Amino acid sequence: MNTESSFQRIESSTNKFMTIVLNVLFFVIFIPFALLFVLVPAYGIYTRGFETMLYPTLAIWGILLIILIPSIRIYMIKRKKLAHKIVVDETGLLFYNSRNEITDQILYTELRSSKQNFDIYTVNPVGSGIAPLLEVTVLSGKKEEIARRIDMNLPLKVVKDKSMLYAHFLHGIVTFRPDLKIDPLVFRSYSIDTETWKVNSKGVSTGGWLLMLAALVITAIICGFVFLLTETKH
Repeated sequence: MNTESSFQRIESSTNKFMTIVLNVLFFVIFIPFALLFVLVPAYGIYTRGFETMLYPTLAIWGILLIILIPSIRIYMIKRKKLAHKIVVDETGLLFYNSRNEITDQILYTELRSSKQNFDIYTVNPVGSGIAPLLEVTVLSGKKEEIARRIDMNLPLKVVKDKSMLYAHFLHGIVTFRPDLKIDPLVFRSYSIDTETWKVNSKGVSTGGWLLMLAALVITAIICGFVFLLTETKH
């Protein structure tokens, strides 16, 4: 039996509603910042004069540029180059953009031993705590062994089957790289049944709800600030 040909290829699926919410939140946050970039300095110059507001204006522009430039660069200029879907197949983990070009990949053949108790394990990034990331060791293009953290998220979409993607990738490691040791905690972290390779769905995590709540609160604060600024002007 050919193991490679029998290994199923799966693609990420998108939570359409939450993706719309994510994009709406981005533009709700982005547009007020863009307006503040123009309106606040202009209003200050109008009421207090150019000389008085020169340095405050430069300071405001500097702060807002730090926020606006990365947003414009990532979400508008490089939008078509960003990962659009995630695929797990018999070769490994592949990230594709909207043009169906591979933007990143982690192949089973590239995986190496971590030289620790386990070769595959989970880590919680500092300041995250929402969901653990899978960490593997790979042979880079420079022929160096480096640690890679795998995040089954997409920049412009909300992936609803992340645990399933992790499960299938781990299934691929067990199938094609049985020489590598996987920390048992990995399977518990993603609620994976290693007998069936199915995921015990638990819905949106507490951390996920907190993240959405934080985004809504930030949006409300910004909108409130813009509203107060408009009222003060009137």
